Amino acid sequence: MSRINVSVSLILMALATILIAGCTAAMDESVRQNVRFPGLDEGVQARDRALDTAVEGNIMSDLELRWYVQTYGLEVEVSHTIATVHMQVKTENQRDRVLALAEGTDGISEVVDNIVVDPMLDEAPFEL
Repeated sequence: MSRINVSVSLILMALATILIAGCTAAMDESVRQNVRFPGLDEGVQARDRALDTAVEGNIMSDLELRWYVQTYGLEVEVSHTIATVHMQVKTENQRDRVLALAEGTDGISEVVDNIVVDPMLDEAPFEL
């Protein structure tokens, strides 16, 4: 009989531990979602906008790439120091330069490559 009591007690203790751990995790998540730090989201968004502008400026600093930006467009989206670059270029070398300029931007930790290389695009109308 005592073996059964010990076994039942151990099972009950294990279940109680699991329930308490699950409740603690759920409570922790609930607290994280409900605690707000005023200005934090706005500060992150402002930083991301500044990084957008910095990445675009670095890409535009290359005369040939500037022509592709002005002709075909450029979209940079920064979220938590990760930049996503959308652009069209004619060659892999141009793509590599865009990525290097984006990665070289202070404050950028990673670059997501959404650059389309299309050999059928026009070439910049000048020699570098």
